[in-house]
Amino acid sequence: MEAIYIKQPHQIEVINKEEPSTKENESLIRVLGCGVCGTDLKIFKGETLATYPLIPGHEIVGEIVKSKIFEKGTKVTIDPNRPCGVCQYCREGKIHLCENLNAVGVNRDGGFAEFLSVPNEQIYTLNENIQVKDAIFAEPLSCIIHGIDLSNFSYTDDIAITEGGAIGLIFAMLLNRFSVGKTVIFEISQEKIEFIKNEFRLEVEHPNNNRQSKKFDIVFECSGTVSGFETAYNLVKKGGKIIDFGVTPKGLKSKEVEPFKIYSEEISITGSYVNPFTMQRAVKILNSNEFLFQKLLTDVGDLSELKKYISSDKKPFLKAAYINQ
Repeated sequence: MEAIYIKQPHQIEVINKEEPSTKENESLIRVLGCGVCGTDLKIFKGETLATYPLIPGHEIVGEIVKSKIFEKGTKVTIDPNRPCGVCQYCREGKIHLCENLNAVGVNRDGGFAEFLSVPNEQIYTLNENIQVKDAIFAEPLSCIIHGIDLSNFSYTDDIAITEGGAIGLIFAMLLNRFSVGKTVIFEISQEKIEFIKNEFRLEVEHPNNNRQSKKFDIVFECSGTVSGFETAYNLVKKGGKIIDFGVTPKGLKSKEVEPFKIYSEEISITGSYVNPFTMQRAVKILNSNEFLFQKLLTDVGDLSELKKYISSDKKPFLKAAYINQ
């Protein structure tokens, strides 16, 4: 089979290798599609704790080829994260903070291949009629649900989202559906602003054009940049909450955040990390077919093409994914 292979940081190629064998309590899956995530770029650059050599890819949709518990041909998605179950955090129910967290596409071979083998407890079934280009968003959607859970939003809250990428747009799509408050995306790219207005009919503006310096009950920071976090800090109102969702490179710090303001205005800042107990809800949302997530998929290709996005030789307009034709 063909697969994208990262031998070590900054060494990536498409190789041919044998199909994976399945261990006890695992299933063999034919990959139908796999989305590119910022984590994949960090694995390529050596900026995260990955296990090399590695086939990356954790935003996976596929179909069962061989399994003792799933019917052959069943369309499935994968929760890539597997906690140990015995550390302090697992036993406190905080499985996403597991001290020994193991992830498909990070610590074991992932979805940028024609086939992969996955433990059965990480497999979730999808409706047969779901489109592959929608199902690719199962894993990021499950993480977004966790972020929304942490916000404890009320149905009348005004909500801001920093950056109009695929993640920010999914937040906006869901919150527009579940809340009567105002939801505004703040995006610096004029090209993306026009695209969002035309394709999604969502409210979006440049941070510099924030009318009357409007403040928001909740701000979801989705850019993964220090400047995006500082924008969120300036948009949140007294007593409001910032959900820090975007992955900012480790070590970068903000000079604009003032502890006295956090104290005197009772601003809450909460990090949102991966997807504890939310994959089943993500699958239910996908199976409803109420949201056309595939509109966010602006760049698709085979493994040779996707290698360019993982190595940062190409940058997607919104979201890139491998589609196995």
